[in-house]
Amino acid sequence: MNPKLEVKYLRLEQSRNRLLDELAGLSDEQLNTYPAAGKWSINQHVAHLVLVEERALSSIKQQLQQQDTLLDIDFSTSVKALLVKLALHSGRKYKAPAAVANVPDQAALPELRQQWDKLRFELEDELTSFPHHLLEKGVLNHPMVGCLSINQALSFLQDHFEHHRQIMLRQKEALIS
Repeated sequence: MNPKLEVKYLRLEQSRNRLLDELAGLSDEQLNTYPAAGKWSINQHVAHLVLVEERALSSIKQQLQQQDTLLDIDFSTSVKALLVKLALHSGRKYKAPAAVANVPDQAALPELRQQWDKLRFELEDELTSFPHHLLEKGVLNHPMVGCLSINQALSFLQDHFEHHRQIMLRQKEALIS
């Protein structure tokens, strides 16, 4: 695996495992508790993260099948990616795009973890075999930014994860206090 991709992948994995460890002490009831009307439960946030990674992996695989048509990342895409990064780190809440907003009302964390494990193994396989000459090509179709490179895609997944992690940890604090 490319060393830069490996560092980003390992950070994603460490973050995910730390979060799942932090949530392990909560009951199914707590994990499925809505903090307020119209707000997602912790398990719904986890389900959303799994769904986003599933869609991202699918996009990457699809784009890699069309290697000859992949485009270089332009400056405007990089600027938009930076703006999304800043937005995710701002602490503000955003409505999820429709394609990744359909989460179950109730979910079981062990099942979500199994799905996530499977996705991460597939992502690791894709990153291990990722062609070096495509590192600066657009491989992830982001609904707001456009096509991101694999490095930008992994950065987005990390930023997106951290955004939801902060929300979940605040919810956890409210549940146990």
